[in-house]
Amino acid sequence: MLTRKVRRRLSAAALMPLLGLSAACSDAGSPAGTAEAAGRDPVATETRGHAAPLTAAELKAALLTEAEATGFTITGSDSRVGAAAADGRALEVGEPAACLVLRRTPSQNAPERGESASAWSIMYLGGGALWPRQTVLTSYPVDTARARMAELRRAVEACGRFHVRNAYGTGSITTETLPVPALGEEAVRYRMLARTKSSSGDPGYHYALVTVVRTGGVIASLQTSDVFGSLSAEQLKGFTPEPGPDEPMTAVLAEKVSKAAGA
Repeated sequence: MLTRKVRRRLSAAALMPLLGLSAACSDAGSPAGTAEAAGRDPVATETRGHAAPLTAAELKAALLTEAEATGFTITGSDSRVGAAAADGRALEVGEPAACLVLRRTPSQNAPERGESASAWSIMYLGGGALWPRQTVLTSYPVDTARARMAELRRAVEACGRFHVRNAYGTGSITTETLPVPALGEEAVRYRMLARTKSSSGDPGYHYALVTVVRTGGVIASLQTSDVFGSLSAEQLKGFTPEPGPDEPMTAVLAEKVSKAAGA
């Protein structure tokens, strides 16, 4: 368990653009807890649901409310039709480049993703948390959503450690795949630990735990993240955050999205 001194918070304003909504790649084998690992074929269990992708309004209505996300405070939400506008400051270079899909999936600002619509919200656990849980819902034709999940799964399987660089700094990222409950029609969960260095030279560590669930043409991602100061090698070995209190909220979100998608 990290002490309060070790868990020294860095400046959110300085590090958030570099961290973005970071995800990462894992060199583990077939992801545990996926539809295949649970004995379910995501194609065979496919719901017909909506013939057309959900609208931005429908996606926003599928976001959790504070009454549904017990113990969490929602500080903002929004929705958008079509993909995000390109932001040159946020353009990234990844090595290997295929790993960048794992940063983009849980982000509400990924212009190359090309979703039909999206909605997102930010929430915090209790009153003292400094780093958020972010939910992002994106809508595609069913075949496109299925292909996006296949791309994500390939990246999780193929990437071990990777590096990213953007206008705000650099990061060296390692991850591992985690078991995930049977959510939606298929689901993937992974966590990452990134060693970051901002463009001003400030070092730090950032972790993100990402759960991605697909039902029909809707992909829901939930990311929990936090930022720390320098950690020793021994502290890094013992740093294995788990979903914990997020698990019930994740299940409620997956069920609400399934209903919106017509499952």
